[in-house]
Amino acid sequence: MKRYNKLSIKKINTTNIKDFAKAEAIPYTSDSTDYYIKRLKMLADPKRALALADKDKIIGTANSFSEYISLPKNKSSKVAAVSYVSVQPTHRRQGILSEMMKLQLNQIYSDYKEPLAILWPSETAIYGRFGYAPTREKHYKISKHNTQFIPGINDNPLEIKILNKKEAINSYVEINNNLMNERPGVMKLTKKWAERRIEDLSSKYLSTGPSYFVGVYDANKLVGFVTYTIEGNNEYGNMPSSLNIWDIMYINNKAAINIWNYCLNIDLVDEINAKGVPEDDVLESLLISPGSLNARITTSFWIRIVNVIKALEARSYNEKGKLIFKLSDSIINQNNNTFLLDTKNQNSTCKISTESPDIEITINGMSEIYLGTFNLNNLIASQNLKIINKKIINFINRAFKEKNTPFCPMHF
Repeated sequence: MKRYNKLSIKKINTTNIKDFAKAEAIPYTSDSTDYYIKRLKMLADPKRALALADKDKIIGTANSFSEYISLPKNKSSKVAAVSYVSVQPTHRRQGILSEMMKLQLNQIYSDYKEPLAILWPSETAIYGRFGYAPTREKHYKISKHNTQFIPGINDNPLEIKILNKKEAINSYVEINNNLMNERPGVMKLTKKWAERRIEDLSSKYLSTGPSYFVGVYDANKLVGFVTYTIEGNNEYGNMPSSLNIWDIMYINNKAAINIWNYCLNIDLVDEINAKGVPEDDVLESLLISPGSLNARITTSFWIRIVNVIKALEARSYNEKGKLIFKLSDSIINQNNNTFLLDTKNQNSTCKISTESPDIEITINGMSEIYLGTFNLNNLIASQNLKIINKKIINFINRAFKEKNTPFCPMHF
């Protein structure tokens, strides 16, 4: 790094967090408006904020939140939710981001003792080199003319309610946290998270059109929730417009069918766009013309194992057995070792081993395997995995793979 010896770590507190927010806004080409600063201060933890300064001016930022994330088999773990990562345009290409990531990850390991870290990247090319691995989600784009369901698909309609802001906030928290029992990767929410998300939509921070919040109920129980905005209409509501889905959550397929049936049949809409849809979503199987649905799979949140032993002991596995693996981690030295994972019972153990490894794997590879959706051939091709004992392949697939794909509704 050319100029890192001139930089200092600046402590952030409730007094100067506004300076932190202003510095973070510039690299994202955002205006540090009162609302922008307010939403950052609402959740950011000054004690966990990392700020690098050049002559007392903040030029690099990173923060993390101490949260919980759902793991396979209804387990959960503490996780560092990383956000507000930025470097000023005047100081790029000098290794500052790399230095901040090393500082932050080792801080998460040693000080906060959280075994996992997750983040939503603004650029997907950045975080692989720091040991993060992507999960995946679907994005949809479809014309209103091609939204007809296969006959008989929705013969059991559920109750649909349009919610006010207060109801939406409570519903967001309720269904998100119930979803933790159904899928890995869901971050547990407090009311403050939901308040910020709903306010982002209501205040038109994320969109220029009106926002709507909808709940789906089965016998008075909330089983589905969706937020959306209408773009491109006029005050009379008679112009071609787009419906943009921002959040979509459902507990089961019945709720999913009802949500999609509602969204695809809203009047005065020409096009429906949806981002942040679970990778295994069912919409394509519901349509008469699934080929008209412009669906693509893209990266979602990224996850990194911070403490190998604690992370692997935190989740459950589908098969009893042993895996000996040699792991490489260029950032957290304590992870560079050979480990024995024993999945003999519900309380699996992981410890350092002197035995010969079945596999050699990078921290990226183990992070990708961790939540249960992976392709070993891809990991081998990307040189994140080397199989030494071929007999272990079936065990890895059976022990780690999960039916439901990871999904994190909340962008942080």
